[in-house]
Amino acid sequence: MSRPRWAVYFVYLPDGRLQASHRFTLASLRRPGLALCVVCATPKAGDVPPDLHEQADALYWKGLSGYDFSAYTLALEMVALRSPGADVLVMNDSVFGPFQDLGGFMDAASWDLTGFTASALCENHLQSYAFVLRQVTPDRLEQLRPVFPRHKAYDRMGEVVLCQELQLARVAARHMSVGAWWYNDARRFDDPCLQRPFELLDAGFPFLKKSLLGKMGDCQDPRRVIEYLRRQGHPVEA
Repeated sequence: MSRPRWAVYFVYLPDGRLQASHRFTLASLRRPGLALCVVCATPKAGDVPPDLHEQADALYWKGLSGYDFSAYTLALEMVALRSPGADVLVMNDSVFGPFQDLGGFMDAASWDLTGFTASALCENHLQSYAFVLRQVTPDRLEQLRPVFPRHKAYDRMGEVVLCQELQLARVAARHMSVGAWWYNDARRFDDPCLQRPFELLDAGFPFLKKSLLGKMGDCQDPRRVIEYLRRQGHPVEA
C-alpha cells in the first residue's frame, strides 16, 4: 500500500534479540500518518524477532555485513517502488531516542535532503545516523546511486565512511537542495553528538548517541547520560 510518509529504522541484531532501547524507538516511531519500515540485520532470516512482524508496516531482513547504508538502500528501493513520491525519515540504531516528535522534523525539513547534524571534519558532510529525504522516486534514487548502489555493499567501515557517508551530501547537491539543522565547522571539536550532546538536546535535538555509554564513554560523564535517559522515561540497560 502506498503511504505518503515513511520512517525507516535499521536494527542491527547480531544475537537476534531486541534491546529495550530498540523497543523505545519503535514505540516512538509508531505515529499516525507515519508508516514504519524496519530493516533488521541478523545472522539468519529466521532470527528476526517476532515482535518486529507485529510492529512494522514493512519488514526486511539482511545479513550482518554491509553496514547501515546497505539497509538504507534496500528500504529506499522499497519506498521508491511502492510509495513513489513519499517523504522518508531514515535512521539507524546507533542512537537513543527520539526524544522529540520526528513527524515535526519531517514537516520542518527545509531541504530535499536534510540531516540532523553536519560536520566539516574531513569535508562538509551529513552525519548518516539519521536524515530526511523528500520525494523519494526511482529517478531521485538514481541520482543518488553513487552512494546507494543497487548490486553491491561495502563491508569495511573506512569504505562506508569515505564512499558513502562523506559523499552523500556532495552527490545529492548536484540534483537537489541539501542542508542540516545543526552544523559543526570542526574548528573546536570533532563530533557535536559526542562533544556537545547536552547542548544539542537543549536546542531540541532528538537523539543521544549510544556510544556515549560504550566505546566513546570518555567523551561525557556516563552518569549524566544515564540521568538524562531516566528523566525521559527511557530504559537503561544494565
